Amino acid sequence: MSGSNNEGRRIPRQRGTAPEVAIRIVELSPEAQLQWEGLYANARSVRRIAYYITSLDGWACDDIASRVWLAIYTRLKRGGPLAMGMGKTEAYLWAVARNESYAYLKEVRERAESFVGDDLYLLDTRDNAHPSAEEQSLADLAPAMAVLRQEFSDLQLKVFVLAEGYGMKAPVIANLLGGTATNQSVRDALRHARRKLRSKKVGLRLGVVANE
Repeated sequence: MSGSNNEGRRIPRQRGTAPEVAIRIVELSPEAQLQWEGLYANARSVRRIAYYITSLDGWACDDIASRVWLAIYTRLKRGGPLAMGMGKTEAYLWAVARNESYAYLKEVRERAESFVGDDLYLLDTRDNAHPSAEEQSLADLAPAMAVLRQEFSDLQLKVFVLAEGYGMKAPVIANLLGGTATNQSVRDALRHARRKLRSKKVGLRLGVVANE
């Protein structure tokens, strides 16, 4: 491993992984290390693929890229160097980037579905003396989400979560939700949701508007 190539030393990890697990460094074989450094030179292209597929930027594409490099590093660590030519190793990298991007979109849709469902209420009955940061944040959000479930339609709530929480645009949301969702129906649902959120009735229920 070259001491002057810091990028080649980079050990990927998925966000949220415990430090004691994430920083466990296992050396690659010399051949696998060369492949890793060659593939990692395409880091910008991996991020572009994530953006092209998801239309998300910033932290979302960073998260997808981290998953890609974790998958590649794990494959090289466990299986050794890829038995394919230079052009084909890049093709393998692009395939992983596409798969992780689509998997990320699927996870985002499932999260939006869970906001509409009753999953958040389960947090109130979990026998967990040390909840994770994610569980705690969901528990804190549960009362507000209960109000939004009652005030928003299912489509309005899904669209609102995807647009406000993930910065998705109407065409991406419509494609992600599928079914009868169209660009126009998504825009209408988001407009109605935002109007309801600004109303005094919802503001009072959420505690963001003082009751005079």
